[in-house]
Amino acid sequence: MNSDKPVPVPATNRYPETPYPEVIGLSTVEGPIGDEGVDLLNYWRALVTRRWTILAILVTSMAVTLIWTLKQTPIYQASTTIEIDRDTPDVLPFKDAYEAQTAADDTLHTEFEVLRSRTLARRVIEQLHLDNSEEFKTGEQDIVTSFMNAVKGLVPTSKPGSQESDALRPMVDSYLKRLNVSPVRLARLVTVTYESKDPELAARVLNAHAEHFIEDNFQFKLDSAQRAKAFLAGQILTRKSELEKSQDALQQYGRENGILFTGDGRNTATEKLQQLDAEHTKALADRAQKESYYRLLANASPTEFVSQIDGLPQVSTSLLIATLTTRLTQLQHDESALAVQYEPEWPARQRVRSQIDDTERALREEKQKIVKTVEAEYRAAVDKETILAKELEGQTELVNKINEDTVQYNIRKGEVDSNKLLYDGLLTKLNEADVSSTLHASNIRVVDRAEVPPNPIRPNKMINMLLSVGIGLVLGVGLALLQDHVDDSIKSTEELSRLVNLPSLGVIPKLGSLGRGGYGYHKLAYGRPIEGTSAETAPSLRTVERITQDAPLSVLSEAYRSIRTSLLLSSADHAPRTVLITSAVPSEGKTATAVNMAISLSQTGARVVLIDADMRKPRIHAILGIDNTTGLSAVLTGSCALKNVIQETAIPNLFAIPCGVTPPNPSELLLASRFRQMLEVLGQYFDYVVVDSPPINNVSDARILGSMCDRIVVVVKAFATSRHQIRRAVEHLAESRNRIAGLVLNDLDVKQGSYYSGQYYYSGRYY
Repeated sequence: MNSDKPVPVPATNRYPETPYPEVIGLSTVEGPIGDEGVDLLNYWRALVTRRWTILAILVTSMAVTLIWTLKQTPIYQASTTIEIDRDTPDVLPFKDAYEAQTAADDTLHTEFEVLRSRTLARRVIEQLHLDNSEEFKTGEQDIVTSFMNAVKGLVPTSKPGSQESDALRPMVDSYLKRLNVSPVRLARLVTVTYESKDPELAARVLNAHAEHFIEDNFQFKLDSAQRAKAFLAGQILTRKSELEKSQDALQQYGRENGILFTGDGRNTATEKLQQLDAEHTKALADRAQKESYYRLLANASPTEFVSQIDGLPQVSTSLLIATLTTRLTQLQHDESALAVQYEPEWPARQRVRSQIDDTERALREEKQKIVKTVEAEYRAAVDKETILAKELEGQTELVNKINEDTVQYNIRKGEVDSNKLLYDGLLTKLNEADVSSTLHASNIRVVDRAEVPPNPIRPNKMINMLLSVGIGLVLGVGLALLQDHVDDSIKSTEELSRLVNLPSLGVIPKLGSLGRGGYGYHKLAYGRPIEGTSAETAPSLRTVERITQDAPLSVLSEAYRSIRTSLLLSSADHAPRTVLITSAVPSEGKTATAVNMAISLSQTGARVVLIDADMRKPRIHAILGIDNTTGLSAVLTGSCALKNVIQETAIPNLFAIPCGVTPPNPSELLLASRFRQMLEVLGQYFDYVVVDSPPINNVSDARILGSMCDRIVVVVKAFATSRHQIRRAVEHLAESRNRIAGLVLNDLDVKQGSYYSGQYYYSGRYY
């Protein structure tokens, strides 16, 4: 191969032998495939990327809502407040049998249901002639309403004899749908609302509804009072007749059985029995007392008789005996005084003695009378007790008989009392019902009458638009996230680095996203067009295949120079001299990247040779404008010398080896040792060798070429290359032990700059 050396120019050491310092964070060798991480920033990036989708759905939602809102007929709502107070039972002292217990809690619910009743609605419709209103006339129906009516027609409705099987039935249904009854919490108030297209009609209908509700309540009470009055009048006549009959029967029974009562209602026989019983008891006590005195004297001995007589209470209480005893004591005292001076035969003494004897005799006679009296009183008491006992026994038998008859008498009397009590109660209630029928009071009143509503409640344009914005954002964000989830393409350098655990060498912006002319160099170069072009001709340059030469001050040129710098610093020992440019699949921009990388390297003053090793679809000769008659395929087959295929391009320091004739077996040619020897020879005469290869996943050429080069650069097209494709490509290179310098994200839309950290740089503000 020495005879094939192109030009006898020895390679000069253009770079110092001092190894490059290791770049922290950059891996120059293949590494394990990384796992995709979950980052909130990814969601934000997805939303920014799909912002037009979100905006389109949002605008569509707002437009549809606005059109629908404007087409809606305004609906007005009138409102009235009604107080349902407890009924006024204190007006009368009794609770009417017909009267509902309005104080109970369930009465409020009853009144609420009455407010919603079909009868009340029908009366309002008939009074206001709502059947002639345009609002209640059947008009054109939408599809949903027509379908629902058709379904209802298949379901059996009310019986044929229904009271509402007429033309007003649908109007009543429509009326009740517009009516709403809302109780006020912790108050005896209820708010009634009615919706209508006509605000005046809404207020008029609601006021009529409240008036009919109050009128019905009052009429119900009035009718109930009148019905009660008629009922009570009939009942009074019946009860009066029954009362008279029961009184006559009671009196006749009393006469037949001898049952007599005093004026205060007491039985005479019973009273006599009570009197006899009291007298008999008293006689028993008296007899017992007299018997004790009698037995005291009868059982006394002759020696004790006198002392027993003195112990009788009749003796101790007798004034005569007390007088005689006193006189006897005085005479005995006088006789004792005379006995001191005179003999017993002294006349004065004899006279006193005679008086003493007379007094003692009189005293004895008086005591004998008392003894006889005690005996007589005892016998009389015994006789009285016997007589009273007989009379008591007879009266007791009489009372027992009368009591037996009194049971039936009291039963008849109870009937009389019951009939009289019922008659009196009915008479009282009749009078009260008569008063109630003349009262004009109601426990229901209107607190606030319905007024004509100034503004419609529907449609609420503000709320509808806010809802449309919310729904549009939710749908738009959801669709954007769904699209992003379904989209498996690479969208950022961070995502690419996490996916394959390899460094990113740089980003190449999308041509059409840089502004005027596709390059953006007019404004980036302070308005100075590139040499040889004008502001009029610059926009015709719409390709990036040699942008670093055609527009060196453009953003794209700077991007390639940045990638060049990252590539030269990718090795810790020295800059890679043979670099393979490839991609996972076709159409990712690897050839344009290889050309611009070679141009940017040549712009440093280094000698660079660009090899078109993509012998299946070669394009370098067309980009650089060189001959493709002979090229790499001829060198590898040995039909041409290496120096004959190296062509000098119009770009200083840049040489190229075209593909030449497309061979039928590219892989077999690359596997031969001629390509490796060619690289060794080229390395002696050129500072850098850039090789453009076929895609990795399609053919094995890239893996073969990668094993012969210092480093491999993999080009990934943003929003095009899928995660699966790039994973597979990196796995193929890792299996072949190829040394990957990093990845280049190509064709990234800078308008979606949130996908990479260099948006500020690539937006043009750097210049």
